Amino acid sequence: MCKIAESSRDGYYKWLNRKPSHYQNEQAELLEAILELEKEHNWTLGYLAMTTQLSFENRLSFTAGLKRVTNCMRKHGIRANIRKKRHNRIQRHEEYINDNLLQEQFDRETKNEVWVTDTTEVAYGEHTLHKIRVHVILDLYGRYALSYNISDTETSSAVMEAFNRAFAVEPDAQPMVHTDRGAAYCSGMFNDYLASKNCIHSMSHPGHPWENSPMERWWNDFKLIWMNKHPRPKTLEELEQLVKGAIKYFNTKRAYTSRNGLTAEQFRNQAA
Repeated sequence: MCKIAESSRDGYYKWLNRKPSHYQNEQAELLEAILELEKEHNWTLGYLAMTTQLSFENRLSFTAGLKRVTNCMRKHGIRANIRKKRHNRIQRHEEYINDNLLQEQFDRETKNEVWVTDTTEVAYGEHTLHKIRVHVILDLYGRYALSYNISDTETSSAVMEAFNRAFAVEPDAQPMVHTDRGAAYCSGMFNDYLASKNCIHSMSHPGHPWENSPMERWWNDFKLIWMNKHPRPKTLEELEQLVKGAIKYFNTKRAYTSRNGLTAEQFRNQAA
């Protein structure tokens, strides 16, 4: 067998008698504790509730954060068995609904802890008015705009393209991602994409724009300080250049008291 596998006997016996690592032992302990709690709570604990319950009951010999608990539950297909709310047939179908895990904790200590995103509608055209969607992703640390994308409509593909550009800037990031409950963000495609990037998805409640207030503030400045101070672009190419200019302006030119009088880029570079 060793000859067929092109492995030495010594290597085979070392593999056969190997001991699990410290991390593997912790993961086994975590999985066992999660299964025990799910049984005790009738499979009603979601990711955040499970993390809270593990800490409250002191079930572990080590500390496990929300991301670690979430990844463990997802890996083993453990989900809360809670009846989904019935929706009116006229309302849009929402495939994935997540809790507001961010809980309006907008002040972050380091880069790439939390990314927030949203889209807004802007117009261009000289004689005929055309409307498109602008997608922007902000890192809450310094409110730095990581990326943007322009699309005809708010689709999962358009949102994912904005995130692909953000991950091109920060390839090792695994942030919590906070969105509203737009159709693109509730789609299975987008949520599978976030899971593949080891990101936790947090969502604002319907009609609660303040739960994503940094993004709303950025849009407000984008429109009042930038778009309204420039003539309406005549073409899509002019619009894209205008959006690029806005990203550069708010990242590198505009200083805010909340950032110690620094620009978003300067504030962000402090964490490097």
